[in-house]
Amino acid sequence: MDKKFLNKTLNFFKKEGFYVILFVCLCVVATVAVLTAKNNKHVDNTPASHQNISQEKSNQEVAKAGNEPSLNYDNALQVKKSTKTETNVSKNDAVSKGVSNSVTVTFQKPVEGSVARVYSEDPVYWDSTGSYRPNLGYDIKADLGKPVFAVADGKVEEVSSVTQDGVQVTINHQNGLKTVYSNLDPKVKVTKGQTITKGATIGTVGKTTLRAAYEKYGDHIHFAILKGKDYVDPSKYLKY
Repeated sequence: MDKKFLNKTLNFFKKEGFYVILFVCLCVVATVAVLTAKNNKHVDNTPASHQNISQEKSNQEVAKAGNEPSLNYDNALQVKKSTKTETNVSKNDAVSKGVSNSVTVTFQKPVEGSVARVYSEDPVYWDSTGSYRPNLGYDIKADLGKPVFAVADGKVEEVSSVTQDGVQVTINHQNGLKTVYSNLDPKVKVTKGQTITKGATIGTVGKTTLRAAYEKYGDHIHFAILKGKDYVDPSKYLKY
């Protein structure tokens, strides 16, 4: 009986052996798949939100590491350039202010002599007319016939012989200033429209004034400075 059972078993495996082996292989494959799935589940056990947060932090750190040096460098460079520009502007402003403060108009003396009557906007007494009136210039005492000079470069704007201050020459210095020379001798050395240089002779001390013909200081020229349309004190521009 045992021999028959053994024979039957051998015959079964001979006939059905292929299917048995196939079944066993399928079982092995299924077992491996189950075990692999369990392992994967264990590995991915971390919550998705935590993974996302970690990933975002990681991305931010990477971005920060990649971008911050460039941004910091650009900002530093920008500040440096801006500071340099502001420094240059400040220096330029300081230089401009220094130049404008240091560049002052200076005139040479119109005639060799001494100031007999100073500039005064308040009325002062005049012996020649027995009245009080301002003296909007200098009366410079000088000998009759002494040369009178242009105090700076300019252009002769007017030559007149019909003023109360006598024969008169006006020079425009093209900088907002004009100078006026009065009580000149009628034989002036310049003509209207003529361009002259500083120190050029424009005439000589005369005796043509009407308003100051009998002042105690005697022969003189009347010298005045106009800034725009206003008379200004000559002491701001020349020294005697």
